[in-house]
Amino acid sequence: MYVVADASVFIWGKRPEGELITVPAVEAELKDIRAKSRLFIFEARVESPTSQALKAARSAAAETGDLRVLSHADLEVLAKALEYRAVLATDDYALQNVALHLGLKIEPVGQPRIKRKLKHVQRCQGCGHSFEGEACPDCGTPARKKKRCIR
Repeated sequence: MYVVADASVFIWGKRPEGELITVPAVEAELKDIRAKSRLFIFEARVESPTSQALKAARSAAAETGDLRVLSHADLEVLAKALEYRAVLATDDYALQNVALHLGLKIEPVGQPRIKRKLKHVQRCQGCGHSFEGEACPDCGTPARKKKRCIR
């Protein structure tokens, strides 16, 4: 079983069971010497995701409305998990949400798992239309984010 690890695995120091893989962007995020050393202690492979998987991850994040809050490292981790159809080890709720929408299994590291899938929708405060972007294309009013539960 493959497990793709976010930085939280190395920060918390909790190694999930399975063959551990991470991405170069996560390795670069690890600033603490203990977290960096855990990367080697846990014998994690560091691999870049394919451009196809990265495109699929970005598309899924845009669909759920989580794209604007996910970092480049988050998208790479998601893409690598998609490539291997692996378990995703992360505490990031936005990352967990997109992973659930993609049908991936999640293993939280130090925080509770999200309870349900969400879709973030932006709604105009003025005219009530849904849209993407910072301001309503119809009237120019700033966006207001809403969460909609998906069962």
